[in-house]
Amino acid sequence: MRVIVVGGGPAGCAYAVTAAHAGHSVVLLDDGRRPATWPGEALPAGGAELVDSIFGAGMLEGHAEAYGTSAAWGSADLVAHDFMAHWAGRGFHLDRSEFDATLRERARGAGVEVVAQRLSEVSGQGGDWRINDRWEADWLVDASGRAGAVVGRLGVPRLRLDNQVALIAVVADAGGARFTTVEAIPDGWWYSAPLPGGARVAALVTDADLVGPDRLRTWHEALDLARSIASLVGTGVVSEVAAYPAGAAHLEYLHGDGWVAVGDAAVSVDPLSSQGLITGIVMAAHAARLIETDLAAWELNYRAVLAEHEETRAWLYAEETRWPDAPFWARRAVTSRT
Repeated sequence: MRVIVVGGGPAGCAYAVTAAHAGHSVVLLDDGRRPATWPGEALPAGGAELVDSIFGAGMLEGHAEAYGTSAAWGSADLVAHDFMAHWAGRGFHLDRSEFDATLRERARGAGVEVVAQRLSEVSGQGGDWRINDRWEADWLVDASGRAGAVVGRLGVPRLRLDNQVALIAVVADAGGARFTTVEAIPDGWWYSAPLPGGARVAALVTDADLVGPDRLRTWHEALDLARSIASLVGTGVVSEVAAYPAGAAHLEYLHGDGWVAVGDAAVSVDPLSSQGLITGIVMAAHAARLIETDLAAWELNYRAVLAEHEETRAWLYAEETRWPDAPFWARRAVTSRT
């Protein structure tokens, strides 16, 4: 079968590699843009073994091992959870650009044709696609992230469960341990993790309507309320803050006649879960194994994963009770009761 995968991130590469190993002819379109990729992404404990099982051993060589997580959630006290005693094994802080480059190299090694080109045209229909007026394909895979380059052209509705955004700055690291740190504040919560080269990501997650006209000022004012995160940020002027979509969302349907969506193009989860990356990889590989069979059971499984995520998300947000009247937390209190 001739397969076109649009998007060279983790989910797209997982699909491409798995399909190629199954004997299909695979072209992976990757335009090199990563507009919705957070710096400082982490693999949870046990994630390395799952990644290696799909792409081959040694995928995490050179990436920093994560010691654990710490959170000031439900109180101002920072509570740490050490990975050293975790039953699922180690976690990792990813150098995301290096990780994605290795994924594409593994794809090439599996026989995938990786093309540095963006999707510009989709014509035809299920089982008879023509892409960019160059490639013909029997099967089309949208792995283009939240942008949904393929499903947008096909008119598939995307349902948003919230309106979260992340205001992200790369800052100097004040020397904190290799922990992923989360801290709740009245207008949302902070995420921070170390980056290669002595840097650190500091991300404010809030609702889009709670961001003022000056997002840099919003970021600084929120940092003043985050004692634990502020202690991790080194000295120096932070003059640039990027805004990233960070809401939970999913397509109304995840596959159709001759196409399937994977990764964030299919389902985007709340970053609080730390499960988006590994879920996207695993579910994309699973979809590729079913390329010539009925994907209905796969979609039901994905829906179950999403339902479990929503239940866990509601429970986590319900654990923070210090600001019940603040808009960010009041909205999630309503969600947790429904």
